[in-house]
Amino acid sequence: MASKILKGDMPELMENILNNLNDDIYSLHSCTLVSRHWCKMSIPILWQEPFLFETRPSFISNYFSSLDEYDKFFLLRCGINEEFSETLFDYARFLKVLNLWKFKCKVDDWIELFNSKSLNDDNTSSYHIINLLFKLLIESGAILHKFSLCFSKSLEFKPEIFYTLGQNVQFFSQIQHLSLVLVDLNIESAITWLRALVNNVTKIRTLKFIEENYSRHVHHVNDMLPLIHSFIYIIKSQEQLRKFSLFGVRYITKFHGIISVLESQKNSLQEVRIDNCNFSAEFEVLNNCKNLETLRIMYCNPILSKLSNILDYKISTLQLNDYPIDARSIALILKKSGILLQRLCLKSDHEINEEPLLLEAIKSFCPNITCLRISGFVISTQFIELIGNFQKLQFLSLRCNTDGIPDEELKIRIIQFSEILPLTLQYFCLGHWLRKYVDILLNHCNASLKKLSIYEIYNEKILKALVEFCKRIKTLNYVSVSRYLDLDDNIKKELETYVALVPYKPTDDGFKFL
Repeated sequence: MASKILKGDMPELMENILNNLNDDIYSLHSCTLVSRHWCKMSIPILWQEPFLFETRPSFISNYFSSLDEYDKFFLLRCGINEEFSETLFDYARFLKVLNLWKFKCKVDDWIELFNSKSLNDDNTSSYHIINLLFKLLIESGAILHKFSLCFSKSLEFKPEIFYTLGQNVQFFSQIQHLSLVLVDLNIESAITWLRALVNNVTKIRTLKFIEENYSRHVHHVNDMLPLIHSFIYIIKSQEQLRKFSLFGVRYITKFHGIISVLESQKNSLQEVRIDNCNFSAEFEVLNNCKNLETLRIMYCNPILSKLSNILDYKISTLQLNDYPIDARSIALILKKSGILLQRLCLKSDHEINEEPLLLEAIKSFCPNITCLRISGFVISTQFIELIGNFQKLQFLSLRCNTDGIPDEELKIRIIQFSEILPLTLQYFCLGHWLRKYVDILLNHCNASLKKLSIYEIYNEKILKALVEFCKRIKTLNYVSVSRYLDLDDNIKKELETYVALVPYKPTDDGFKFL
């Protein structure tokens, strides 16, 4: 099997393998050096979203290798005096993911390499080169799958760009993920873009409306009505919209149909996220979305209580982030979801009022939870009993509140907690809160863990506890760690004979909840 892959005899399997490395640019770069076949397979993946990579902007020069003499002279007038070498690949054709704001920033960085900003203090070089490169990408035959439209007054496009789009509809006709980001209120540009998309983009699966720095625009809601209407047309024109998100429009008290129009997607909509938004009766339309499986409500207190009263749904995934958490409203949502709820995320940066009520609601109504991400709760006897009550729990991420608990009492609770962890548990993220007591937890845990995430290993007790846990349980495959302090290298090497040590990520929960 391996020899066939190396020789290129199984291209579909090879492509699937490399696509799983799409976030690991260093490994993909290594793959390009294996053979000519591997190079041909790896390069298109590497160049799907180059403007998102945290690399030097010099790669942009590769796009300009095929410019005609007029365009080269145009660049020279902008201060770019460079000989562009011919390339083996037409890199522009591989583009699939584009964020307009990051695109602009990367082009500006590229211009800076040639010190041309000093020639044009009014940013005309940036304006002209951005348009030149964008036109080149459109005409290359590239087909976007993910597009983030950032409507900023500092990012302008020439009318000819929209004419070129009309002549090359393949560029955006296959977009599946679309984000509309208002950095500042460039309404005319936003409407122009939406009108360019509305007749040709019908396959969007994920749609986001994002307003950044919303507090600046409280007095411009009426000015946004034409934009809102254009956005509504985008929603209506989709064949099967599955995910819809609304971010940062707390200043809007009337949504003018943005939410109501989701009625047109009631048979396909599966996930809704409401983040930093105000309440509207329009949200009642979600009751008609019978295939809705996931609801994420982020920092929308106090509208959560109103939503919990008007919405009557049963979902399998619920994420609630707020400060403070409204226990009674959440309890009502949990009751409605009941035994169907499998994935639950509750996060609060403040003390949770009526915490016992919320814990009892989770225990009473939601016994089938398999994935749990929870923070802000006190590691109380009731909390410990709740975790032990889950007979199907596989994924667990915790950040508990231990303030005010005496050290000896806390150790006892951690032992109790460790001993009741469900045997079904496979992935466990401890984070930073249990830093001092990781060894105690491991010494009393009998769950058949496959992956464990620890913020840091700062003493040999933790290392030795990990080694003993690996020997005893025999199922642990990965331990993700942020840092190591004052460790014996011999013990660390011994640990690595039992388990792979991988870098820790802040969102490493053992499962992709967000």
